[in-house]
Amino acid sequence: MSDKDDRAHAQWVVIVLHNVGSQPFKIANLSLSWGKLYADGNKDAEVYPDKYNGMSVGPDNKVQINSCGRADSSSGTEGSFDIVDPNDGNRIIRSFYWDCPWGSKANTWNPTGSNTKWMIEWSGQNLDSGALGTISVDVLRKPF
Repeated sequence: MSDKDDRAHAQWVVIVLHNVGSQPFKIANLSLSWGKLYADGNKDAEVYPDKYNGMSVGPDNKVQINSCGRADSSSGTEGSFDIVDPNDGNRIIRSFYWDCPWGSKANTWNPTGSNTKWMIEWSGQNLDSGALGTISVDVLRKPF
């Protein structure tokens, strides 16, 4: 039996970026203020932002970003990232911010910015207390 306190692991978000179009996008500027990133399905296997920063997501591909609070810490997870257009000088398509605090009654999921060449839709976020949950983000470059 472990003495490790995993309550902070209950504050988590899984963000699934799905390229539903025909042009690639890239992940940029992923950073965390609180918590950690972890490997798919294993909150104890920490990964770092450089795994994702600069990653290209091609047509019909998906990337999953997982984040949670740290064990033995009374904190949740808070972070942000951009998706950018590699065919337009890495112009920002959209910026995303999340906050899933420990011990709070509210979560935050805040996509900002606009690039009229792209359509972005998201669903699944839990803005009440507990985990922010699994958020699906569909990304589509409009036809030229």
